Amino acid sequence: MNKLYIFSLSFIAFFNCSLGLGQEKKANDSQKQTHFITGIGGSYVNVIDEGISPLLYKGIGGGVILGHFQEKENSINTSSAKFDFNNPSSSVSNAEMYTFRLEGHYQRYWKLADDENNKWKIRPGFDLSAKWALRQHLNFTNNSQHIETRFSIAPALMIARPFQLWNRNFELGAFTSIPLLTYATRPLFASTRFPASVNKEEVGFFDYVKEGEIISFGSYFKWSAQYYLYYPLKNGNGLRLDYFWSYENYKAQNPIKTGEHSIMISTFFKI
Repeated sequence: MNKLYIFSLSFIAFFNCSLGLGQEKKANDSQKQTHFITGIGGSYVNVIDEGISPLLYKGIGGGVILGHFQEKENSINTSSAKFDFNNPSSSVSNAEMYTFRLEGHYQRYWKLADDENNKWKIRPGFDLSAKWALRQHLNFTNNSQHIETRFSIAPALMIARPFQLWNRNFELGAFTSIPLLTYATRPLFASTRFPASVNKEEVGFFDYVKEGEIISFGSYFKWSAQYYLYYPLKNGNGLRLDYFWSYENYKAQNPIKTGEHSIMISTFFKI
């Protein structure tokens, strides 16, 4: 049976179970607030991609994000799509590469009993994510491109602490997750041009996710954390300052390690 088919069944089963656990206690549960999110920021990355080079590459870049945030009486649902661009280089060879990444997340968190009366809000949940990444080495005339994808299921945790400062309301918080199960594609070597990455002149949509493997701890480890400061406005909108940190280690035939720090400013528009 195809590996991607097995992973898809696991993904669907996990999602359905999570929805069952997250059913609200009240049938007439009313929506508290829903926001549309837009954001922009900068990042600093470290990359060792042995499919391209054994050297460490470092560099800065930027990103944009679009998202949806919905808070209900007993749960919080968020979804987002983020595009990043970076230009890391090697201090040893002075070589450069471009990196492009498109990443999507769906997260659901449940409020614990007596959540409203606690100063610290601790909310367990899960994170479903998908990532597509392209690395383009600028100093190679061949074997210059490397494309990979990830689909992950991760337990997640949200911690929030509302407070007042100068008679204004704020919220300080954090999100963190560690994938338990990931379906990953990892080419054995880089390619000269984009279509050649899957050895086809005409590339189909699913060609980039075929021939992958299901991996977990021992072969793959990723830890990501997001810290934020949220300021709600009187008109129902809001502003948020985020700091992201992540570390990824995939022990494939050509291993890869990445680390990232980024800061983003986001607007929350009430809808």
